[in-house]
Amino acid sequence: MLQVKEYIALLIEQAENDPTRLKKDQIKVSIRLVMTKDAHVPDTLTKIRALSGVTVVGQKEPVNRNEKGSTVLEIYVKFLPTASDTYGNLRSVSKLIKAIPGVKIVRVLTVGGRPVLYKNKPIVI
Repeated sequence: MLQVKEYIALLIEQAENDPTRLKKDQIKVSIRLVMTKDAHVPDTLTKIRALSGVTVVGQKEPVNRNEKGSTVLEIYVKFLPTASDTYGNLRSVSKLIKAIPGVKIVRVLTVGGRPVLYKNKPIVI
């Protein structure tokens, strides 16, 4: 009969060798987008969902169309990292999002639910 430690080790080994399991955990970030005044939010979210590596996209707050002529939208994005460098992954996904027509500024607010800064500055693309 297997000891508890041996059983747990066996389960972990099976999970690591399971080809149907993800090799890396997803990264969940919250992002603030500043977009053009006439930006179409549902289409923008759909285009983000279509980006390579993105698995989930959702809206966190209602759309804010301000008097400055911008549309501000807070969203969350889950994506599969392509490298072990978290900052590099955040920049890469942010650049892909910024390339979508109508998106002017991408600011990463949180990673895994925690506020994020890089060298004491916000990550803004």
